[in-house]
Amino acid sequence: MRQGPQRMTDLTLTSLGANTDADSLYAEAQAAMEAGDMARATLLLTRAAELAPTRDDLHGDLGFALETQGDYDGARAAYAEAIRLAPDVAVHHYNLGAACQALGMAHEAAVHYVDAIEREPLLAEAYFNLGTLFFEAGHLDVAIQHYKNALVARPTYAEAAGNLALTYRRMGVMEGAVEWYRAALALRPELAVSHLNLGIVLGETGRHEEAVAELRHALQIEPRNLSALVHLSFSLRGLGQPERAAEEALAALAIDPDHAGAHVELGQTAAALQAAGKGQQVQGLVARWRMAAGDHPILRHTAAALGLEKAPDRADGAYVEQLFDASARRFDETVQGLDYRVPALIREALATYAGTPAADREVLDAGCGTGLAGEALRPYARQLRGVDLSMGMIEIAAARRIYDELEQAELVGWLAARPAAFDIAVMGDVLCYFGDLGGPVGALAGALNTHGLGILTVEAAEPWAAPFTLRESGRYTHRRDYVEQALKTAGLAMLELRSTTLRQEGGQPVEGILAVVRKA
Repeated sequence: MRQGPQRMTDLTLTSLGANTDADSLYAEAQAAMEAGDMARATLLLTRAAELAPTRDDLHGDLGFALETQGDYDGARAAYAEAIRLAPDVAVHHYNLGAACQALGMAHEAAVHYVDAIEREPLLAEAYFNLGTLFFEAGHLDVAIQHYKNALVARPTYAEAAGNLALTYRRMGVMEGAVEWYRAALALRPELAVSHLNLGIVLGETGRHEEAVAELRHALQIEPRNLSALVHLSFSLRGLGQPERAAEEALAALAIDPDHAGAHVELGQTAAALQAAGKGQQVQGLVARWRMAAGDHPILRHTAAALGLEKAPDRADGAYVEQLFDASARRFDETVQGLDYRVPALIREALATYAGTPAADREVLDAGCGTGLAGEALRPYARQLRGVDLSMGMIEIAAARRIYDELEQAELVGWLAARPAAFDIAVMGDVLCYFGDLGGPVGALAGALNTHGLGILTVEAAEPWAAPFTLRESGRYTHRRDYVEQALKTAGLAMLELRSTTLRQEGGQPVEGILAVVRKA
């Protein structure tokens, strides 16, 4: 979402100095940059700057060449020197901001963008990048204002309209997202990504016929757009056409047999066929799926969930990792539409059983995902740690800047290596990927110190069901008495065990169990 550096000649006129040798080197360097040879341009500009050290344009373009090669520290130094020589040139401040932003120095980047705007109030890229900084920090209202400022500065700025749509989508204001994606397309109708994103939002709001039209338009522009194929499958499934949905997801696998999103969508399509009583089609789809991509972890888990193979005692780690890596970027927006209650349940349990928050405890978010429970846990933590199998989810959690430490790891082994390490540990919406609870619950008990507090949720099975069952959704449900026995066996004293609603799915509540325990 960040707009990159700008060459001096792109945004402002520069005057060449009198040093002929420097001028000749500069001309060669510009030709090298036009040809894409940034390494040669860097050498030429470095030499030119040595010959004419007071030329800000040489330092500015040197920064551009370095940043284009990924040397952000070097670029930052070159831009800073350009600013020292010519403090009123807006593009130098803008470029220094872009280099700082690439280095993760958000505050410094914002300061430099503001400096650029003070010198050139219609510098649209600076507003755009400010919007991105605030978007990534979670200050969405401020991000919206900066993106709108970018459009005031440049009314044809389709990328700013697209990011406005993305921001409204993150806020859950879906009509605003639709409006601004349409605005982006009015400015640049040839942008496949805008058709794609509009199709995604329309699909998420149940407007599947409109979504199909937009996604097909994206595919007309980019026939091998994997995301468009996968979301087209999703919307066809939403229209009650799982057979057609399967063809689009299989088409995505034909392009990339390892595309996790296509595998996830095929799993959901197979479940939809099963729910429609089309068992033969399910078997045929699984056979074609295996032919296209081999014995993929998501295929194996789906086959087990649909009763085509024996169900394992827990989900394969590779399945969980790929499932959530595929959904990480849109996870928060997805659960927002499901009335996802697990973070609120954790917050309520902490308020009841953890006492007054004093930021004095070792706290673990086990299976932290994108960090939705982090805000509830943070006030209690001297140190807040998160662990998850999915690096995609961890990257989203890290952007929240809530956790002191995040680690990608298999949960049971990770917990077993940290005996008596935590005062508070939560497993929110994690145990649905375990059937046999002995391993994860026992590991949790071992990782809690004496009198440590544990908070867990599971999806509830009917009283007459097996102790645990792998459902068509790919998640395990657990019988209440089995959960209670597993906790007692692990040496955990029960503070609360109650039925609750975890989220909505398909317009129906997903019933679960909240357990609050104390280490004896």
